[in-house]
Amino acid sequence: MKHIRSVFVVLFLAVCAASVFAGGGGDSARASGANGKSPLTITVTYATGNQLTADLMHARVEGFMKENPHISLVEKLSNEGSYLDAIRTLDAVGEFPDLIEMRDTPLFARAGKLGELPPDIRSMFQYTMPFNGKVYTAPIDESYPTGIVYSKKAFSRLGINPANIKTYNDFLGACERLKAAGIAPIVVGGSDIWHIGFWWSYFWLNNVAAKDPDWIAGRYAGKVHYTDPEVKAAMTGLTELFRKGYIEKGWASTGEGQCPSILVSGQAAMYYIGPFAFQQISEADPQFEFGFFALPDDKGRYNVTGGPTAAGWAINAATQKDPAKAEAIYDFIRYFFRKDNYTDYLKQGNFLSSLKEPVSYDTTEQFREVQRIAAAADSKRLNWNQGVGQNELPPNFRNYCYKLASEWFLNVSSIDEGLKAMDREWENAARDFNPVLNHR
Repeated sequence: MKHIRSVFVVLFLAVCAASVFAGGGGDSARASGANGKSPLTITVTYATGNQLTADLMHARVEGFMKENPHISLVEKLSNEGSYLDAIRTLDAVGEFPDLIEMRDTPLFARAGKLGELPPDIRSMFQYTMPFNGKVYTAPIDESYPTGIVYSKKAFSRLGINPANIKTYNDFLGACERLKAAGIAPIVVGGSDIWHIGFWWSYFWLNNVAAKDPDWIAGRYAGKVHYTDPEVKAAMTGLTELFRKGYIEKGWASTGEGQCPSILVSGQAAMYYIGPFAFQQISEADPQFEFGFFALPDDKGRYNVTGGPTAAGWAINAATQKDPAKAEAIYDFIRYFFRKDNYTDYLKQGNFLSSLKEPVSYDTTEQFREVQRIAAAADSKRLNWNQGVGQNELPPNFRNYCYKLASEWFLNVSSIDEGLKAMDREWENAARDFNPVLNHR
């Protein structure tokens, strides 16, 4: 089901496409209104950065239309640039989609672009993330713990037992043994700037958020600064990991999509990532044996990423005023989370369920470990850039920081100067965006 997508590929399921959706009534049924229902056309967009997830989304679009032949879902997709920029472009040209996989909920809710979801939709989920007291998104899954995917062959050859990695220093010891054996300890897809965020979040969670979960709100209020000791400790730990030679040398030009191949080829022994990469690794080499473990902090605590987010399926506020289209969108959301569809989505994508009703299925050894970690962690918090309300980052600040960090790794600039620059950038950004002081 791999299919080529270009900028804003629009799949018009019109007169000549009846064979694509065999059994759904064909386009003549859509044109005349199948089962006596008036035909509807609804635009939908979702992220395509991860091919597996994009394919799973596309399959649900097709499946929904087969069951509802009077509804045409027109996909407006982009694989160029950031997903946020793609949605902004659609909005700018007057084509903001009817149904959106929304990842920057506060930004668009604040602009009045999203409609509040009805109670029966909200009640399906174990947790929802309100913004200004309203729920705008049906959470597609729960945020997962990030951890270390490791080569069982490399670990076994050097006598490294992941069960003995009980502190971060133990982990560094394993890295040193791998490096001494001529194996790059860790692969990183640094040319995709967002990929730096996995390691950034590990150090941020353990040095900053574990002590002050509302640090971002405190920065808006001027109570804390990026030059403070806990932030410096986080960024020093992050930078030293790269400067000690524990990261595969080509990281700055390596894309996220190349990391599984580098891992299975034996060029690197570990990959810090979420379970969404398991399928990619298996596809790169079905015979490759790998495991997964959580990375502890200096004292052996497990502060992992996880919990509900504000991301999920959302409805265009303007579309919501059309009762027929609104109900069709709610029907799609119900279809997406229907047990048979949702179980398959979770299983294929290695995702954690967001539903209130338990969902169970046979899964892999690696994903069972993810589930165990999610249940047993000392704390679960969202990535630093996933907060809403008073803990929401200013627009584009995340990428500014990741680019700055990349310069530290390459010894282009110093951490101290970089932290001062982050404070200056924050001050500039917060003049126009400050949810704590209501300057929006």
